[in-house]
Amino acid sequence: MKSPSETDGNEDPYDLLYTTLCRVPRGKVVTYGQAAELVSGIRLTARMVGTAMRFAPAKVPWHRVVGYGGALSIGRRSPELLLRQYELLMNEGVAFRPGTAHVVDMSRSQWRLEFDEE
Repeated sequence: MKSPSETDGNEDPYDLLYTTLCRVPRGKVVTYGQAAELVSGIRLTARMVGTAMRFAPAKVPWHRVVGYGGALSIGRRSPELLLRQYELLMNEGVAFRPGTAHVVDMSRSQWRLEFDEE
């Protein structure tokens, strides 16, 4: 059986990305760039991940993908989505940096596949 990040060249890269993001556990986040790197066998950029998140199916935990350094960069697009992402992450127990409402404490909440899955 193939891992979610392996491809034979016929799968849609976004489907592979969505499958991979479904593995991010509650209370953890990944950056757009990290998400791009998690999908092996295809080349994705952080920008492509951002585009894919706009069209993510309902089952994909889009809110667990954050900007570099933990910023909730979705706020540039929509204040409503920023509030929704913040609330979803807070409800999952994601830690935010002291004195900031919209920057995740990456030292406590970033998902590190190589450590969490061994």
